[in-house]
Amino acid sequence: MLKKIFAFSLWFFSSCVMAKSYETEHFTIEYDDNVPKSAVEQLAKRVKDNREVVLAYLKQTGEYTGTPIKEPLVVYISKQRRTPYQNWNTIHIPEQRVLNTFLENDQEHAGMAVIHELTHVYAVSAYRKNKKNGYEDRFYDDGLAVFMQHRFGESPGYPDFGKDLYRAVLEKSIEYGGLIPLKQTEEVRHSARTGLGRQLAYLQEGAFTQFLIENYGLDAYWKLYKGQQPKDVTGKSFAQLERQWSALMNSFKI
Repeated sequence: MLKKIFAFSLWFFSSCVMAKSYETEHFTIEYDDNVPKSAVEQLAKRVKDNREVVLAYLKQTGEYTGTPIKEPLVVYISKQRRTPYQNWNTIHIPEQRVLNTFLENDQEHAGMAVIHELTHVYAVSAYRKNKKNGYEDRFYDDGLAVFMQHRFGESPGYPDFGKDLYRAVLEKSIEYGGLIPLKQTEEVRHSARTGLGRQLAYLQEGAFTQFLIENYGLDAYWKLYKGQQPKDVTGKSFAQLERQWSALMNSFKI
């Protein structure tokens, strides 16, 4: 037992020693010893630039009053994560994607989705606190994050890979066998047995966000984001908006 405790303590101490931090004015990057400082510095610049873009866009509407996440931003270069991920004030960026982007210049296999994850930190919808089957309702949150990454990301990435969101929805919905009802996208995104269903769910949420902003403006969209009823904001029910959006998606030709 003592040997096991000693071994665990040694492992824990080694892990703590290995962890490094890179401090900036608005965030901290945490990384392991094997990640070159040059890659960390380049990631820091990317995060700084993307953070400014996200906040500048959100502040265009007077409806935006900041984020409930008050803890300082942490960017964690993760060995464990295979995909980018946000958890409260921390965004996890897969280590291999960081190395691919800044050391190998391999944009095809990078896909850090920094803007997507920063959007989750700085824009928290009224619905995220709602939980169903153990997961948060991120219909509006992921819709905005997909839209922001598509519009402002440095390189093409998941789920649209540089394609127009509306056309991407049409193409993937044909493969899938039709559009997913918007109120079911979160369920499909979490339970899809294939990557196609998950991808289409993300695409639809992003495309619906784009549709709302284009047709009703960012101020109106933000009222929806903060929990106001669609009828009160747009004069149309959610079902009516979905029908209008679906007709637009189906009007595109491949």
